[in-house]
Amino acid sequence: MVVGLSFFVFKINEVFDKLKDSAKGQITVIQQPVKNVPETNPKKQINKNRFKLKLKPAPNPNYRETDSLISNDPDLKIAREELQTVRNVKMIRLGERQHADTLAANLAGVDLDNSDLYFVEFWRTPLNSKGYRFTKNKIMLYGFVDYNNILLYELDGSYYVKASGVVYRVFYGGDFKALERVVDTELLAKIN
Repeated sequence: MVVGLSFFVFKINEVFDKLKDSAKGQITVIQQPVKNVPETNPKKQINKNRFKLKLKPAPNPNYRETDSLISNDPDLKIAREELQTVRNVKMIRLGERQHADTLAANLAGVDLDNSDLYFVEFWRTPLNSKGYRFTKNKIMLYGFVDYNNILLYELDGSYYVKASGVVYRVFYGGDFKALERVVDTELLAKIN
Protein backbone atom coordinates (compact mmCIF):
# COMPACT_ATOMS: atom_id res chain seq x y z
CA MET A 1 0.00 0.00 0.00
CA VAL A 2 2.80 2.41 0.83
CA VAL A 3 4.48 1.58 -2.47
CA GLY A 4 1.24 2.31 -4.39
CA LEU A 5 0.78 5.64 -2.60
CA SER A 6 4.38 6.67 -3.28
CA PHE A 7 3.98 5.85 -6.98
CA PHE A 8 0.76 7.92 -7.13
CA VAL A 9 2.41 10.97 -5.48
CA PHE A 10 5.38 10.65 -7.84
CA LYS A 11 3.13 10.62 -10.93
CA ILE A 12 1.07 13.64 -9.71
CA ASN A 13 4.30 15.57 -9.09
CA GLU A 14 5.45 14.75 -12.62
CA VAL A 15 2.15 16.04 -14.10
CA PHE A 16 2.47 19.34 -12.23
CA ASP A 17 6.06 19.80 -13.41
CA LYS A 18 4.94 19.35 -17.04
CA LEU A 19 2.13 21.92 -16.59
CA LYS A 20 4.57 24.38 -15.04
CA ASP A 21 7.10 23.99 -17.86
CA SER A 22 4.44 24.47 -20.57
CA ALA A 23 3.06 27.61 -18.93
CA LYS A 24 6.46 29.36 -18.45
CA GLY A 25 6.34 30.97 -21.87
CA GLN A 26 2.79 32.26 -21.37
CA ILE A 27 3.17 33.85 -17.90
CA THR A 28 4.52 37.38 -17.72
CA VAL A 29 5.46 38.81 -14.32
CA ILE A 30 5.42 42.59 -13.93
CA GLN A 31 6.98 43.94 -10.78
CA GLN A 32 5.77 47.35 -9.55
CA PRO A 33 6.62 49.21 -6.36
CA VAL A 34 3.94 49.15 -3.66
CA LYS A 35 2.41 52.52 -2.85
CA ASN A 36 2.05 53.54 0.77
CA VAL A 37 -1.69 53.11 1.03
CA PRO A 38 -3.03 53.18 4.58
CA GLU A 39 -4.94 50.14 5.64
CA THR A 40 -8.64 50.80 5.88
CA ASN A 41 -10.05 48.84 8.72
CA PRO A 42 -13.80 49.59 8.92
CA LYS A 43 -13.82 49.05 12.70
CA LYS A 44 -11.01 51.59 13.18
CA GLN A 45 -12.85 54.04 10.93
CA ILE A 46 -16.03 53.66 13.01
CA ASN A 47 -14.06 54.20 16.25
CA LYS A 48 -12.37 57.28 14.78
CA ASN A 49 -15.69 58.89 13.86
CA ARG A 50 -17.52 57.71 16.96
CA PHE A 51 -17.08 60.92 18.96
CA LYS A 52 -17.23 63.48 16.18
CA LEU A 53 -19.94 66.05 16.82
CA LYS A 54 -21.79 67.95 14.18
CA LEU A 55 -20.86 71.45 15.23
CA LYS A 56 -23.12 74.27 14.21
CA PRO A 57 -22.48 77.92 14.88
CA ALA A 58 -24.40 78.10 18.15
CA PRO A 59 -23.59 79.75 21.48
CA ASN A 60 -24.33 76.56 23.43
CA PRO A 61 -23.07 73.08 22.48
CA ASN A 62 -25.58 70.24 22.25
CA TYR A 63 -24.65 68.01 25.18
CA ARG A 64 -27.54 65.63 24.44
CA GLU A 65 -25.76 64.59 21.25
CA THR A 66 -22.61 63.84 23.24
CA ASP A 67 -24.59 61.90 25.83
CA SER A 68 -26.29 59.86 23.12
CA LEU A 69 -22.90 58.96 21.62
CA ILE A 70 -21.67 57.82 25.01
CA SER A 71 -24.81 55.83 25.82
CA ASN A 72 -24.64 53.96 22.48
CA ASP A 73 -21.25 52.44 23.33
CA PRO A 74 -21.56 49.71 25.97
CA ASP A 75 -17.76 49.26 26.21
CA LEU A 76 -17.18 52.87 27.20
CA LYS A 77 -16.86 53.36 30.95
CA ILE A 78 -17.40 56.95 32.10
CA ALA A 79 -16.83 58.09 35.67
CA ARG A 80 -19.69 60.34 36.70
CA GLU A 81 -20.67 62.51 39.61
CA GLU A 82 -22.55 60.61 42.29
CA LEU A 83 -25.06 62.01 44.76
CA GLN A 84 -24.08 60.72 48.20
CA THR A 85 -26.81 62.14 50.43
CA VAL A 86 -29.16 65.11 50.88
CA ARG A 87 -29.72 66.98 54.13
CA ASN A 88 -32.09 69.79 55.07
CA VAL A 89 -30.23 72.52 56.92
CA LYS A 90 -31.74 75.66 58.42
CA MET A 91 -29.91 78.90 57.58
CA ILE A 92 -28.65 80.73 60.67
CA ARG A 93 -29.11 84.47 60.08
CA LEU A 94 -26.76 86.76 61.97
CA GLY A 95 -27.33 90.53 62.04
CA GLU A 96 -29.86 92.44 59.95
CA ARG A 97 -31.38 90.77 56.93
CA GLN A 98 -30.60 92.77 53.81
CA HIS A 99 -32.46 92.90 50.53
CA ALA A 100 -31.13 95.00 47.67
CA ASP A 101 -34.44 95.51 45.88
CA THR A 102 -36.87 95.85 48.79
CA LEU A 103 -38.63 98.94 47.36
CA ALA A 104 -39.02 97.35 43.92
CA ALA A 105 -40.30 94.13 45.50
CA ASN A 106 -42.86 96.04 47.56
CA LEU A 107 -44.12 97.91 44.47
CA ALA A 108 -44.38 94.66 42.50
CA GLY A 109 -46.08 92.83 45.37
CA VAL A 110 -43.36 90.19 45.57
CA ASP A 111 -42.55 88.64 48.93
CA LEU A 112 -38.77 88.54 49.45
CA ASP A 113 -39.03 86.34 52.53
CA ASN A 114 -37.01 83.36 51.39
CA SER A 115 -37.27 80.13 53.27
CA ASP A 116 -34.59 79.50 55.88
CA LEU A 117 -34.58 75.80 54.96
CA TYR A 118 -31.91 74.76 52.44
CA PHE A 119 -31.26 71.45 50.74
CA VAL A 120 -27.59 70.53 51.01
CA GLU A 121 -26.58 67.85 48.54
CA PHE A 122 -23.30 66.02 49.00
CA TRP A 123 -21.72 64.89 45.73
CA ARG A 124 -18.64 62.86 44.87
CA THR A 125 -16.81 63.76 41.67
CA PRO A 126 -14.54 61.51 39.61
CA LEU A 127 -11.72 64.04 40.06
CA ASN A 128 -12.24 64.26 43.83
CA SER A 129 -12.41 68.04 43.60
CA LYS A 130 -13.79 70.24 46.36
CA GLY A 131 -16.25 72.97 45.52
CA TYR A 132 -19.91 73.95 45.39
CA ARG A 133 -22.88 75.17 43.39
CA PHE A 134 -25.32 77.49 45.14
CA THR A 135 -28.78 78.11 43.73
CA LYS A 136 -32.02 79.19 45.35
CA ASN A 137 -32.44 77.12 48.52
CA LYS A 138 -30.02 74.42 47.33
CA ILE A 139 -26.29 74.02 47.86
CA MET A 140 -24.44 71.22 46.11
CA LEU A 141 -21.20 70.45 47.96
CA TYR A 142 -18.49 68.42 46.23
CA GLY A 143 -15.71 66.57 48.02
CA PHE A 144 -17.13 66.64 51.56
CA VAL A 145 -17.20 63.41 53.56
CA ASP A 146 -18.63 64.67 56.87
CA TYR A 147 -22.35 64.90 56.14
CA ASN A 148 -23.45 65.66 59.70
CA ASN A 149 -21.41 68.73 60.67
CA ILE A 150 -22.71 71.28 58.15
CA LEU A 151 -24.05 74.68 59.17
CA LEU A 152 -25.18 77.56 56.94
CA TYR A 153 -24.88 81.22 57.93
CA GLU A 154 -25.99 84.51 56.45
CA LEU A 155 -24.17 87.60 57.71
CA ASP A 156 -24.47 91.07 56.15
CA GLY A 157 -25.83 89.69 52.87
CA SER A 158 -23.06 87.11 52.47
CA TYR A 159 -23.41 83.36 52.84
CA TYR A 160 -21.10 80.96 54.64
CA VAL A 161 -20.82 77.19 55.04
CA LYS A 162 -19.21 75.77 58.15
CA ALA A 163 -18.02 72.19 57.72
CA SER A 164 -15.93 70.33 60.30
CA GLY A 165 -14.86 73.57 61.98
CA VAL A 166 -13.76 75.29 58.74
CA VAL A 167 -15.75 78.26 57.38
CA TYR A 168 -16.12 78.88 53.62
CA ARG A 169 -17.72 81.81 51.86
CA VAL A 170 -20.17 80.86 49.10
CA PHE A 171 -21.77 82.91 46.32
CA TYR A 172 -24.95 82.35 44.34
CA GLY A 173 -24.52 80.78 40.93
CA GLY A 174 -25.19 77.59 39.02
CA ASP A 175 -21.56 77.17 37.98
CA PHE A 176 -19.11 75.01 39.89
CA LYS A 177 -16.92 77.20 42.08
CA ALA A 178 -13.93 76.47 44.26
CA LEU A 179 -14.38 76.97 47.98
CA GLU A 180 -13.07 80.21 49.45
CA ARG A 181 -11.88 79.65 53.01
CA VAL A 182 -12.56 82.49 55.47
CA VAL A 183 -9.47 83.66 57.37
CA ASP A 184 -10.79 86.98 58.74
CA THR A 185 -10.64 86.54 62.54
CA GLU A 186 -13.39 89.12 63.25
CA LEU A 187 -15.77 87.37 60.87
CA LEU A 188 -14.87 83.97 62.28
CA ALA A 189 -15.55 85.29 65.80
CA LYS A 190 -19.08 86.38 64.73
CA ILE A 191 -19.83 83.02 63.13
CA ASN A 192 -18.31 80.83 65.85
